[in-house]
Amino acid sequence: MAWGMIVEPDTAWSSKFQGVLAELGLEPVVVPDGKSAKATLLGRPEAPTVVLTELSLAGIDGFELIREIRKRSPFARIIVISAFVKMRNAALEQKDLLGIQEVLAKSVSVESHRRTLYRALGRKLPEAPASTASPFEPSAPIPQLPPLDESATATVREQGRLTKLASLNLVDEGPADETLQRLVRETAQAFDVPIALLSLVLEKRQWFKAYVGIGGQVLQDRGTEREVALCAHVVEADQPTPLVVPDATIHPVFSSNRLVREGLFRSYAGAPLITREGTVLGTLCILDQKPLGISAEQVDTLVALARRVAGELELRLQLRKSQASLHAERSAHAGQRLRADILAAALNSFEDAVMILDHRRVILFANEYMSWLADRSVDELIGMQRDAFIRAFATRFKDPLDFVRRVRVMAEGPYVGREDFELQMVPRRVVRWTSKPVPFADGTFGQITFYRDVTEEKL
Repeated sequence: MAWGMIVEPDTAWSSKFQGVLAELGLEPVVVPDGKSAKATLLGRPEAPTVVLTELSLAGIDGFELIREIRKRSPFARIIVISAFVKMRNAALEQKDLLGIQEVLAKSVSVESHRRTLYRALGRKLPEAPASTASPFEPSAPIPQLPPLDESATATVREQGRLTKLASLNLVDEGPADETLQRLVRETAQAFDVPIALLSLVLEKRQWFKAYVGIGGQVLQDRGTEREVALCAHVVEADQPTPLVVPDATIHPVFSSNRLVREGLFRSYAGAPLITREGTVLGTLCILDQKPLGISAEQVDTLVALARRVAGELELRLQLRKSQASLHAERSAHAGQRLRADILAAALNSFEDAVMILDHRRVILFANEYMSWLADRSVDELIGMQRDAFIRAFATRFKDPLDFVRRVRVMAEGPYVGREDFELQMVPRRVVRWTSKPVPFADGTFGQITFYRDVTEEKL
């Protein structure tokens, strides 16, 4: 059977294209990184009919992978779908040289990707029956809107990001926070690399909130100009996603980077530091002076560590807010506290599913919507460990293993998370998981977690 390969570390994205390939009569083969893709090419007797690939891949980057595909499969259709603007631009510049059919942004709708696949394969797009909606389109008619100005959208997004970053007051000239320094050191040790950074991307530079392994002028400046910062590519991406550059010295975008030419680093992997609202503040990144051989699973670990670091940043913000609130409360309402029954009544009125966990990852509270969504009573939920809850709750989603993988957090400490998942439900429903730490009056902290229906956003 003819087959098509999807090379994409984000399973939420790869799952969208499996159905399209099947619709085209192709066997969909999904691999998470460049190394696995190369092994798949070598292991199958027939060349793929089509390859859809991200350019940011662990093991072997997308450009090198495309060159490998061309050696073995000169007639395969190659479609690049990437979140990174400058990498897409580089692919467009080398489109004829590498034999790339299409270069698309991830912000483009799945239906647009579907049309692109049909066109690349020379197939006529079937018309949906008049009485039924296409499975790739909402049933309600969509008003015709003018095309988006991607540059203007990116500018507005960046202005909002910088405003949010400034409001958090994270940049200071004092010594690095020891907890954050410890997390950065542990990150470098976990990946056996000399350099790890907590980088905040500002308007004109990147600034290191915590760091290990740097020296010279970079250490003295505690950062670099923004134009040489690979972390800037992460915050500029269409959607929050890790950037992996296994070997920058041969990469069409990064080989001319001043820091690469000076030998500061040769390889890079950075996971976005995301707020609960979806703002990317910067990255937790690792760098090495030799090629980086990490796997897609190790990139998942870096993402989980980035959630942990983002949790520490969020917890500090919440502590500042709670101290200010406590001072105001003592001045105006000494001795008063919000009763638990009033709090529960308020949270039960939410149109989101809400849970509160303590620092041991034990569920302290679940509202009625959470009970319905999890298909368990509130009494069953309270007292459950998070890991046990996640394993049970995963069965409610279209891809349980993907759910477990993408809500992974470190065993201890605060965290911030934000991901979208499709439920096993007809009609199609999508929920957004978000979580952030909250300080408790006894000096500990917990997590407040939400599951919100975002189906309308995903149509």
